[in-house]
Amino acid sequence: MGKTISELILSAKSGSDVHAGDIVVAQVDLAFVQDTTGPLTVRQFRAAKFKKTAESLKAALFLDHAAPSQSREMSNDHILLREFAEQTRPAQRVGDGVCHQIVAESLAKPVI
Repeated sequence: MGKTISELILSAKSGSDVHAGDIVVAQVDLAFVQDTTGPLTVRQFRAAKFKKTAESLKAALFLDHAAPSQSREMSNDHILLREFAEQTRPAQRVGDGVCHQIVAESLAKPVI
């Protein structure tokens, strides 16, 4: 039986023969955060005292899962993400679309 698309991509990006259930270390072409998990990511990034983020074409930030904000806490998280985006890369605007769909249609370009 042939490999799945995930096995093919991870094999190519890790330089090894990957099968379901394997643990691999692979090059990442795109990483993205959105407004429900992004604040934790930004806080961890800052706590680790990293000096810079990945190349702008390899990372994206979305405000889409909790927009418009339903609470003061979420509004504060949106502010945190917008400030981080100003320092690192443009964020997708509220209303641009759902991150998973934007990534699938515009940003993801798997090469196998």
